[in-house]
Amino acid sequence: MSLLIDLQPSAGPALVVGGGRIALRKVRNLLDGGFRVTVVAPEVCAELRGLPGLAIEQRPFEDADIERGERWALVCACTNARAVNRRIGELARSRGILSVVTDAREESTFFTPATSRNGGVTVAISTGGASPAQAKALRDRVVAALGEDWGSNLEPAAAAGNEGDA
Repeated sequence: MSLLIDLQPSAGPALVVGGGRIALRKVRNLLDGGFRVTVVAPEVCAELRGLPGLAIEQRPFEDADIERGERWALVCACTNARAVNRRIGELARSRGILSVVTDAREESTFFTPATSRNGGVTVAISTGGASPAQAKALRDRVVAALGEDWGSNLEPAAAAGNEGDA
């Protein structure tokens, strides 16, 4: 069992360790959500380098990365090294930091759902990390069924006092 939440950028910055295609997906999702993101990796793909508002530290991960600076709201371990990912997850969990270890579902404390945003509304589908591809396929079906501008009614509804459960 799990609880799907809508984590706000005010929770703090995000650390993504890794510079490849999986890290790119995580970074894009975090930036789209308004998070400040730092990437630490010895090699960083060109697509990551082109993203605005991203801090990149091109070097290997060090244990101290988890402890330095502001407290991280979440950490994503996206390297191609199993031992490094395991260590990142251990360090984050021991400090109570949400962590996703992309090559070991059982070592993660959160999963990012497949999301689609339209206006101020977000549709999210989660499989608890079991099948990101299935989550994306289901998200696409839901969004297609909603049609265009499915998020456009948020502001009028909020202005009318139809806030519902927060």
